[in-house]
Amino acid sequence: MPDLLKILECPICRGELTFNDDPELFKCIHCEYVISSENRIPLFTEPPSDLNPSEKLARGPDTGTPWRRANWRFLEEQLSKIDHKATILDFGAGRGDFSAAFSNRPCIALDIYPYPEVDIVCDLTHINPFRRGSFDAIFLMNVLEHVYNAPALLHTLGETLKPGGVLVVAIPFMVKIHQAPIDYVRFTQYALERFGNENNLEIVHLEGYYDPIFFLEEGIGNLQNAYLPTLSGNRRHYARILLSSIKNLANLLRSAIGDGACQPPNQVRSKAPTGYHVVYRKPL
Repeated sequence: MPDLLKILECPICRGELTFNDDPELFKCIHCEYVISSENRIPLFTEPPSDLNPSEKLARGPDTGTPWRRANWRFLEEQLSKIDHKATILDFGAGRGDFSAAFSNRPCIALDIYPYPEVDIVCDLTHINPFRRGSFDAIFLMNVLEHVYNAPALLHTLGETLKPGGVLVVAIPFMVKIHQAPIDYVRFTQYALERFGNENNLEIVHLEGYYDPIFFLEEGIGNLQNAYLPTLSGNRRHYARILLSSIKNLANLLRSAIGDGACQPPNQVRSKAPTGYHVVYRKPL
């Protein structure tokens, strides 16, 4: 992990920070603003009171949904283009779902909740403790949909990027509500393009992930988990048989068609991507 004092500054007066008498705290040497901590993690903002903390799950390039696996391939491809000495911000790191990809790299893990896997707690839409041009690359992997004021965040992140630095985003689109109640938005390719234009960030890569079987599988899961328990008697019995048959057919269809694919949105007929992958670059 990079030396935090080299990239942090007082979010109030932009002065220099130092360690306080208590080594768990940061303090501004100019305005004496003190940053509290929890389990040695500095808290620049208080964690949301309505957040339901995520559980630690086994994550990796070969686990999870096809969308998640596509995220891993995209992440690893983008990391292969970045110098191993580059300073990286894993924004919205959570329980470290993608942390294995950043191992052996100078990386700061940030979230709005003090998970054990996090280095800094901060809501950057309210306060920014980073110096300008702190990072060579910033990754938002399935995070932007959980940010209520996404345009303000992207503006702030653009300021913390070095010239020539990249902002790498994976964001779901046709995906159910998750991590409620902190799940706010879904953005089309047009919104993602506009975000770049409004923040002087060049879009160097934009693709959608298209997987028609995903929607069938989501519908089956919804029927099985939400609606089947509401039925009773013969209706429930017949529905279970039919649902089992549909599930088997969906599995056969998945075997025949395979997983989805990443393609430029303007080159496909489908208007229903599971999600998008975007790479923004800050001009030199």
